[in-house]
Amino acid sequence: MRYDFAPSPIGASAGPWGFGGSITNCAYRVAMPTVRVEQAVDAPRDALFAVLSDHEGYGRFPGVRKCELIETGSTERNGLGALRRVYLGGPTVLDEEIVAYDAPHHFEYRIVRARPVPVKHTLGRLEFEAIGPNRTRVVWTTTFDIRLPIIGRSISNRAAVQFTRAFKKIIRVAAGIAARQAA
Repeated sequence: MRYDFAPSPIGASAGPWGFGGSITNCAYRVAMPTVRVEQAVDAPRDALFAVLSDHEGYGRFPGVRKCELIETGSTERNGLGALRRVYLGGPTVLDEEIVAYDAPHHFEYRIVRARPVPVKHTLGRLEFEAIGPNRTRVVWTTTFDIRLPIIGRSISNRAAVQFTRAFKKIIRVAAGIAARQAA
């Protein structure tokens, strides 16, 4: 893990080390977990992009109970500015905003609200590269942190393992759907 030392709050004494008066007083941040899944699958890129950017269709993926489109995108229904509400297992609900959309190459999202656990999410990104007429490389990356005192880091690390498994399964299922739709 990487530790980033944060400067002292405004108005606090920087002390000789520049970290708030003493080395025991220094504030630091641990880098947030980043999940990166890369898979090559047998499905045409355009069809796979269409399946994975169909927010209301996420209920067919493992680990997702349902997904609602709360707000449509500015130019395309599922595109830039779209807001989706994702219901995961148990009480977990995520509101995600699409912050970049370049069909069929990539889209990016950001969790803007998470319940019941507070989540800081910098960005999620799905990239699609055609590596053959019916083969696509997908890269799914997300960086997040679960904001709970004392146990948040441990929960974030466990969640990263679960997200890795879930993203792999979702990509495989989406590839199967895309291949059937393209046939």
